[in-house]
Amino acid sequence: MIPRAHLSTPALNEGAERQVLQQMRGRFLSVNEGRLARAMEGLAPRQKALLNLLALLFHVNHPLLPGYVSDCTPAGVSGYQPDALALTEARQLIRGFSCSMGSSCPSQPIHGLFLMGSLGTLAQTDQSDMDVWICLAPNLSNQALTALRKKCRRLEAWAASQGCEAHLFLIDAQLRNDEGGEPRQRLLLDEFYRTAIWLAGRTPMWWWVPVDEEARYAEFARGLLARRVVGGDETIDLGHLAHIAPDEYLSAGLWQLFKGIESPYKSLLKLLLIEVYASEHPRVSCLSLSFKQAVYANQLDLDELDPYLVVYRRLEHYLIERGDLQRLELVRRSLYLKVGHKLSAVAAGVQWQYLLLQRLTREWGWDELHLAMLDSRSQWEVQQVSHECRALARELSVSYRFLSQLAHVEQATAPK
Repeated sequence: MIPRAHLSTPALNEGAERQVLQQMRGRFLSVNEGRLARAMEGLAPRQKALLNLLALLFHVNHPLLPGYVSDCTPAGVSGYQPDALALTEARQLIRGFSCSMGSSCPSQPIHGLFLMGSLGTLAQTDQSDMDVWICLAPNLSNQALTALRKKCRRLEAWAASQGCEAHLFLIDAQLRNDEGGEPRQRLLLDEFYRTAIWLAGRTPMWWWVPVDEEARYAEFARGLLARRVVGGDETIDLGHLAHIAPDEYLSAGLWQLFKGIESPYKSLLKLLLIEVYASEHPRVSCLSLSFKQAVYANQLDLDELDPYLVVYRRLEHYLIERGDLQRLELVRRSLYLKVGHKLSAVAAGVQWQYLLLQRLTREWGWDELHLAMLDSRSQWEVQQVSHECRALARELSVSYRFLSQLAHVEQATAPK
């Protein structure tokens, strides 16, 4: 753990301060590199090619590159220099391509690209899609945003023609996206900070702010910038996680109930995590803060930091404390079935996924017969399917009722 005295505001003008914080940034990048390597390990060749090329496609506006809309489309990723892999992929599309071809804006309006979703996690499979956040400079014109939206849709179509499912989201500095997301969604921000894989551009200001400074995040960040410990063109600032408004638990819970129609096991895990957070309100310790604390303490084991494992560990602790072992067993089953790697089969994902999942199921005391039963879910009898559906529906309802009751209590006790 970095000594607290090294991170206090009065020391921000000392040369050693930047060195310490750069060391912390280096640890985040080390985790990021490991997660990206894991993501690449599980991708097909065309998916790897797309991921290698993605930042360049937003950095350069060229009529022969996929996604081209017009000469007026904003281009330029902050601080980005294409590597050999990106240039090789571009030359598969345009003979003799160099980065000087095409156009880009000196202001570099694309501030960052981040990979979201299950890639690089225990839950990555051959069917995993690619969700990418494209974080934008503030105050882009409506014309610029319209052109970038068109570019995203064209790139998604091109990716589909290559056999890849990709979803590209434009994100502004208030966490609004081009699908109409609301500003300052702290639960979404929590998921972003602990799961996103940085691809190019600026890195999050949040990395530079120690956990015990989260409550005065804005002041601490301003101090870093004012004293030039951090350059304004180095970071992207999406905000802090010092406080979550109670009404956000209910709205996020409603969203997970809706998503549960198509992905019940994943939604159950997310909804129960929201319940855990709500049970701790107002002193919520988000998983992203635990993640940041681990990185600052140089605890960089990729298995222990895996986004799905850390969610499970938090739910496990919560349910054991409450003595709710029936719900815990459903959570374990939900995690296993959501992950989708069949341990009773010859192969189950890439090697690290198999070993981590095997370690978990041994902790749970599951034997070969139990694993074989779960792995044959597509062949379950109607009665067994019906029982599972009722268990899932009951659990989703229990969590949502808890959140709804909390919202009513908060509303009743709020100052008039």
